[in-house]
Amino acid sequence: MERFKVSGDDLRNFYNENIPLARVFSDIESDLRHTNQVVCRYIVNGLEVAEADEARFSTVTLEQIETLEYLTENSRDLTGIVLRGWIEAMPELIQQTENLAKRMRAQGLSGLLKSIHDLVHNCEFLIDSAMTIKETMGDQFFGATPLDWGKTEAESKRTVLEALRALENKDFVLLADVLEYDLNNVLQMWLDHLKVLEKSLNGEYTGNQFDSEQARSHSMGRKRIAN
Repeated sequence: MERFKVSGDDLRNFYNENIPLARVFSDIESDLRHTNQVVCRYIVNGLEVAEADEARFSTVTLEQIETLEYLTENSRDLTGIVLRGWIEAMPELIQQTENLAKRMRAQGLSGLLKSIHDLVHNCEFLIDSAMTIKETMGDQFFGATPLDWGKTEAESKRTVLEALRALENKDFVLLADVLEYDLNNVLQMWLDHLKVLEKSLNGEYTGNQFDSEQARSHSMGRKRIAN
């Protein structure tokens, strides 16, 4: 993690107008993308800005700023951590799905509704996460990848909807089949996709080659400071 600090005077001299912090936040984040960094936290006038409060602080204008600090992380490192976490969690999720289907065949839906809803929610979260990570990484990470992302996403939506319909109709036999066969097949497909994402991040599927020397961005008078 790296920490940067810029004074209010430097910001006002750089912009030559009394703009809101939203513009500064946007410029900083755009600037950092060239070096694969993301902002983890802002500190305005010594006050740490929680994510929930960022929108409110974004309306503050430069005339009110004494100091602006921000902490950054390497976006690829963060993406790699998220990918590894999902890859390690997927076998357990697949096993939970199989166990839930077996329990459903033995006892019907009694006592299992919360577990079913949690499973569907986790699967939806997984799908959204995988697609978000892919979009964040960008097409430059992908060359001739062997997987059809659109087909897998469509199959996932179809399976989740079928599971929800079976649940609504209290058809536990159909629901157990959807979970054990269709959903587990979808989960395995997403596990394959996550592994491809991780390989792409590590350079195995490079696609277009990255420029080895990223252009250094302007500093706006900011200073890197110790953690």
